[in-house]
Amino acid sequence: MDKIRLGNIATNSSSNDMMDKAKRVWDMLDELASSDPTAYKSYIQKTLKEGKEWMTPPTPCFAVRSVLYNKPNFEIFYLNVFTWNRLPAPNKTDEAIKMYPITPTETSFDNESCVIFNVAVHPNTMETAPQEHLIQSILNLVISEYKLHVDHEQYCFLQEKTAGNLKEIQRQFLKPVSKTDQNDDNNVEAFADKDLSPSLIKQLSSITLTNQPSSSNQQESHQPKKSVKPPVLIEELWTTPVFTEEISTNNKSLIIRVSLPDCESVVDCDVLFLPEEETIQVECSKLHMRLKLDMKKRKKPDVADSTSIFAIKSSSAKFVRKTQQLVLTIPIIVESRTNVENT
Repeated sequence: MDKIRLGNIATNSSSNDMMDKAKRVWDMLDELASSDPTAYKSYIQKTLKEGKEWMTPPTPCFAVRSVLYNKPNFEIFYLNVFTWNRLPAPNKTDEAIKMYPITPTETSFDNESCVIFNVAVHPNTMETAPQEHLIQSILNLVISEYKLHVDHEQYCFLQEKTAGNLKEIQRQFLKPVSKTDQNDDNNVEAFADKDLSPSLIKQLSSITLTNQPSSSNQQESHQPKKSVKPPVLIEELWTTPVFTEEISTNNKSLIIRVSLPDCESVVDCDVLFLPEEETIQVECSKLHMRLKLDMKKRKKPDVADSTSIFAIKSSSAKFVRKTQQLVLTIPIIVESRTNVENT
């Protein structure tokens, strides 16, 4: 599953500098309107359409209720799935699902303490991905990324399309992630109030003073001006690959098969076995895929009067080119409870 992060919109220009850049854009548009009215009309229509789509909040699609096991004060889990045109559309070759998640929120809904997780996907995803597969992929991400032990088998759909305050959730989606400057939100709101589309914002940000027409009454500056970088809408894409797990028939190992489409060999993957943290990490920078497996939550054989532990240090990994799967084999040590108590 592709995890999308919306970057912050930042500028170091002063208000006067931005106004100067805006004026030069309007002058350029005036010149285009005079020389090619048809091209001018097409550009304006495209810009207005982009601006409308860019500022439209995600649309609620459906909501799911499940049980949360590892938070004593929050036993209920809600998943809200939205569709959003701002996200990249899925390709036919994509095996994982591109999505934009919001960090889970501990709150109350319907007079119950709960955790609400909001995620958005492109509208085309609802047509290409089966609903069951979409839900399971999201819940796998919730378990591996946010360490929330959600029951992904016993869940039910709500009659409402959203659990929680819809306007507040949409506001969270529209609020870009700011890593360096808390005032960046003001910049975003200023752009939104002026109904500027991404294309127009990019032009406003990229035009430098060197494009300004020369004037005999104006002093020329020979120092180059640094152009301001355009806003970054999509900062990073990472995939949480689809995987399956099963206990071997002799109960001696756990086999996890991680699907890595277009991967050539195990050399393309970084596999970390971390016994002290009881974690296995798989990362493929070539495909931007990453998976973190919490071994405390993995399947174990159900053997009467016995306890099972994973021998993570003895684990192995191999790549099956035919199926394009990375196969992880984690040995299982099964010990009698009587022997454990005696030791």
